[in-house]
Amino acid sequence: MIITCLSDYDEELVRRLAGSGDAEIRIAPRTGGQADVAGLVADADIVIADAARHYVLDAAAIDAMRRCRFIQQPAVGYDTVDVARAAERGIPVANAPGYNAAAVADWTIMAMLVVLRGGLAADASLRGAGWAARPLGEELGARTVGLVGMGAVAGAVAARLRGFGAAVVFTARTPREVEGARQVDFGDLLATADVISLHLPITAQTRGLIGRAELAAMREGAILVNSARGGLIDHDALAEGLRAGRPAAAALDVFDPEPLPDDSPLRGLGNVYLSPHIAAGTWQARSRVRAMVGENLRRVIAGERPLHVVNAHDQAIQSSAAAAVQD
Repeated sequence: MIITCLSDYDEELVRRLAGSGDAEIRIAPRTGGQADVAGLVADADIVIADAARHYVLDAAAIDAMRRCRFIQQPAVGYDTVDVARAAERGIPVANAPGYNAAAVADWTIMAMLVVLRGGLAADASLRGAGWAARPLGEELGARTVGLVGMGAVAGAVAARLRGFGAAVVFTARTPREVEGARQVDFGDLLATADVISLHLPITAQTRGLIGRAELAAMREGAILVNSARGGLIDHDALAEGLRAGRPAAAALDVFDPEPLPDDSPLRGLGNVYLSPHIAAGTWQARSRVRAMVGENLRRVIAGERPLHVVNAHDQAIQSSAAAAVQD
């Protein structure tokens, strides 16, 4: 049994998660590059994908796998794994849904408050000029918050917003009931929300969702928050919009590309709160994702079906998943 880990886990951790003293654990070097991936995974029985997105399991990497029976993505998003090609090869791919919902929801609320209350400007003012003027801010409970998407994170944000008394509207692909919130279409959300928070995966349909037209459609004074995926926003359009005051401000934890380039125009704007993709970064979230990864590793090693398989709908997986988890 060979377990290859592309994430920044050490050998002791992977062995503990797998619960196997006999497995050969191979840890990918953080100094490697995409050209090394095929060689790293060629002989692996199980692959732990890279949550940090340094290594991508593209079609070429999956085609190089000679004996892989399972790929675990230790994250919610799995766009760095070619799940369709894995299905064609009969390889189940699983993610870790919901592990980060509380952490990202907390960051999202924090970001809204920092922007609404002028937190960054107040800190800079006090450090630079002593006891400077104190401009008035906005209460979150007095605002209408629009949640674009209604998955685990957005649901956790909506629950927190109820405690503030904010009005909440949201979009979702299918009709649903959310306590204290009202479902609207995307155009209505842009036109009515004071704070717009993005909670969608990155797909061909959602990439560039927020561009010049959408920014122009936002109401005056609107704030844009993104803790989901950087590619949801056209960053050049956002920089232009922030200079023009629409949106009035933004809070961003994710970017495209990452890390945020040194020459990004966003770095020079005073009305944007920038955070280095840390919304999910809590001890509790890390513990949850490792527990989910460990459970799946042990299930596959024991010949059981893994949980949270994201390509189970593909015919190749439906017909061969049982064989894929057996010696």
